[in-house]
Amino acid sequence: MKSILKKIGCILVGSTVLSASITAAYALEKYGNINDFIDDDLIKNGNPDVYIVVGENAAALDVTSANKISAKIGTLTYSETIIEEESTVEYQIIGESESIDLLDGTDKLDSAGTEKSWILVTSADDNYADHFDDEEGNSFSYSGFSEADQTKSLGHFGYLLEVGDIDPENHFESDDDATEIVFVRITDSNKNAGSQTFDIGKDMVYASIIYPNQVSAFKLTKDLKEGYEIPFLGKKYRIVQIDEDDGIIYLGTSSYDGTLEQGNYISSGEYQVVIGEILESGDEYSVEISILRNGNIIKEHTEILRSDKSFSVIAGDLGVTVHDVWTNAAADTGYADITICRSLTELKLGEEYVNNWEVRAVTNTGGTIDFLKTYEDNTVGIALVYSGSDIEGINDGDRIKIADYVNLVFDDEDDLDKMVAEFKAERTVTTGSTGGTVISKSGEVPEILMDSEIELDEADKNLILIGGPVANKLTKELQNESKIDIDNESPATASLIEGAANGNNVLVIAGGDRYSTESAVLSLINLI
Repeated sequence: MKSILKKIGCILVGSTVLSASITAAYALEKYGNINDFIDDDLIKNGNPDVYIVVGENAAALDVTSANKISAKIGTLTYSETIIEEESTVEYQIIGESESIDLLDGTDKLDSAGTEKSWILVTSADDNYADHFDDEEGNSFSYSGFSEADQTKSLGHFGYLLEVGDIDPENHFESDDDATEIVFVRITDSNKNAGSQTFDIGKDMVYASIIYPNQVSAFKLTKDLKEGYEIPFLGKKYRIVQIDEDDGIIYLGTSSYDGTLEQGNYISSGEYQVVIGEILESGDEYSVEISILRNGNIIKEHTEILRSDKSFSVIAGDLGVTVHDVWTNAAADTGYADITICRSLTELKLGEEYVNNWEVRAVTNTGGTIDFLKTYEDNTVGIALVYSGSDIEGINDGDRIKIADYVNLVFDDEDDLDKMVAEFKAERTVTTGSTGGTVISKSGEVPEILMDSEIELDEADKNLILIGGPVANKLTKELQNESKIDIDNESPATASLIEGAANGNNVLVIAGGDRYSTESAVLSLINLI
């Protein structure tokens, strides 16, 4: 517990000002002008002007209460800059792959009337797609596609996204890559040899796959890991958590990457992430992590792991990945490398993500690609597989939408002997500021001290004391001086004693037991 009570003076980092809403209401007996203390004594020159003090042997609830009050006061120390003018730039992202003439000077039906088929592949870099091209000596091997007469790479498709470093913060000491790639199997129609219509059964796949650095051979692809950054439908996401048992992969947008010392916390929007005690035992570490929302704990988790392992915790719309933990030489202070992600996306294997497109795990079995509804040890990517009705009778001018992301376009170019197919896509992107409120300065939170670390007659700031005379020795001093009156029957109470801390004001938050004290704390938070 003492490690959590180390001085917490870290900078709050958040994309928005923390919400002040705590919905629960509690009865609170108030003595002294509490409202003036809140208005005048908590903040000075934009910074906290108060210490929060808990007993060295306080109950866990008192420790939690101190963290809640500290986080809430920290929300008062933000400053804002108003942007008056709009400044935006709008531009188009346009992409197209190479093309293929499906007739290519030959009848689409052979002399025996047998239909022909093509598997078309394109990717963000042509090397990945070329790996599956028959002409390159690498056939597409997948149990779910029907056999095709040829697999053809349509090469580079600049609209698709490639991530050149899936480990941007070097948590894994990896420079590996990830790319988006698309597979579609097209079959000519055998209704009559003179027609120019084509069919696509259910053989369409969008995938995001991890490759070794500067290697494009699928047989060498690498397994997914929590913390990797991958492309998914044109955006970069971190893999927040992989739930192998339930077949769920959580993606999120990184809002923080860094190292936290035990006992410190950092804020991201309305959430606060607290790294609690880190204990070392041989080559294993016990790590405590708590996630709060607006000062209220919504998730607590303890994990035992080796230094080269990681784990993730999800609460609400926030995910935290702990990549590595260690202690200093004296083994009395622990540290954790963490990534905080917001805007989580849940991908449930076997379920639709967009209409008619199911989430699958991309697996590599000896170089054979597959798209499964279960998570396997050899999972190397994430796929969306078409699950709608067969698409038949495709002809000139048709556009087939793939995962609501890219199009496969057919064009006969006004020539009865041609049917050209290629991948195309475009989207509009707006950048810049559209005006409004922008956070320009992060705030600081008050320090949390143990009652053994401070004396009333030496305080250089105002004090908030958590706990009654049994739990907090400074509260006991004030009780002995008859400046407050707290006993085992006291309700939730807030007592202000002016000038009691070396001329600084003291607010005592306490009750007859730890639960009454907690009620008093929650009432105070509602007032801040």
